[in-house]
Amino acid sequence: MANALGRVCVTGAAGKAGTAAVLHLREHGYDVVATDVAQGDDTAAGILAADLTDYGQATEVLRGTDAVVHLANIPAPGRFTPAVTFAANATMNFNVFHAAAALGLSAVVWASSETTLGLPFGHGPEQSPGAAGELRYAPVDEDHFPFPATTYALSKVASETIAEHISRWSGIGFVGLRISNIMETRDYERFPSYWPDPHARKWNLWGYVDVRDVAAACRLGLEADVTGSQNVIIAAADTVMNRPSRDLLAEVFPDVPLTGEVAEFGSLLSTARASRLIGYQPRYSWRDHLR
Repeated sequence: MANALGRVCVTGAAGKAGTAAVLHLREHGYDVVATDVAQGDDTAAGILAADLTDYGQATEVLRGTDAVVHLANIPAPGRFTPAVTFAANATMNFNVFHAAAALGLSAVVWASSETTLGLPFGHGPEQSPGAAGELRYAPVDEDHFPFPATTYALSKVASETIAEHISRWSGIGFVGLRISNIMETRDYERFPSYWPDPHARKWNLWGYVDVRDVAAACRLGLEADVTGSQNVIIAAADTVMNRPSRDLLAEVFPDVPLTGEVAEFGSLLSTARASRLIGYQPRYSWRDHLR
């Protein structure tokens, strides 16, 4: 969209990231059409009900908008069977991407996942062959791809491929946000429980991201001058731990090389490419709330 305000559809608007994105975009002057699968009083709360696994509904909810922030997916492994997770996510993503192209939207920003990079490292919620990813180096960047270790991650890898080709067909810029574990302020109260055991949160290299930074990344993706389909890591600047990041890596992953500079408590998920491509700079940290 390249800095032009317009009408934006936000899918998954009743979810954690979607709620924050709707509020953030409206605060920045966008006209937002919020949509989600109907749940209780969602429609009364101003959320348009739509099942995005149906191509017709995906098309109609995007009609009349200039761009889409697509956050509607099954959000993690283990919620449904692997087959349901893959089929639902891949179908929703194809439908939204193809409808955006058919309607001539100017931009697509969507929720990919940090799991495309090999997470979970060490152990994971989906007990199947390959459920523990191999960490090759740190900080992990966009080149640590594709190494899906769960069917959920595979659905995101497949969707990144779909985005690449539909972007090429249509000329629309796509920004896939490889989002880390999303946290709200109230979630920070749990962080001290992670500190005694560095293995408890090794699965994503102790990463997280504040939901307000995710919302900002959605807007920045819309406003960036992007060609083709680009995918970037969206994470906080630090880890969930109160120990230096180099020490954590040396203890838990002693054979993994550190290939870049890391601040004392710095994230081991690199957001350098997100900074260059869309101007993303994480602003929020649990350290501002816990002392």
